[in-house]
Amino acid sequence: MSSRFVTRWIALTLIVSIGSALDGGWIATWAALAPARIWQGEVWRLVTWPLVEPGVMGLVFTCAAIYKFGGELAERWGDQRLFRFVRHVVLSAAVVTCVVGVIPGLGYVSRLGGWAITDALVIAWARQFPDRTLSLYGLVALRGKELVQITVAIAVLFAIFHGPVATAPELVACAAAALYPRSWLRR
Repeated sequence: MSSRFVTRWIALTLIVSIGSALDGGWIATWAALAPARIWQGEVWRLVTWPLVEPGVMGLVFTCAAIYKFGGELAERWGDQRLFRFVRHVVLSAAVVTCVVGVIPGLGYVSRLGGWAITDALVIAWARQFPDRTLSLYGLVALRGKELVQITVAIAVLFAIFHGPVATAPELVACAAAALYPRSWLRR
């Protein structure tokens, strides 16, 4: 992998997440996607939330996804185009979550982690490389459209069990990646 963006993204995610694990929660509290706080002017939260992974397994999977899928997309698209895609997905997920988060009775939302961007990278990769096969632990082999459908289905399943507001960033990220203009995906 020769992508400077992907390398820096992984390094930043590792540094911020490990720092958050060691600081007693200050970074996590400061960076979380919390619509109530964003509406009060803390707009940096629109982009900081995916950089703090609160658990070890999530950190490993997020960094692996950035490396695998982000790396291959960066090779095809270039760093600027990949950054534009990531920016669009992260901001879309954050803005929609903020709008949904103010609807009375739907509950308080506060989110961290790279699950949403991981889903978006998987979907973008599947759309960009529809004929490549992804093997999941040697048990299931998925290609293109199947991988998009499985990724969206898993996000919807989590929404059923945890609520659509709690999983709004992931649902929006999946939709944003699945509906991302095809002309912007090709190179």
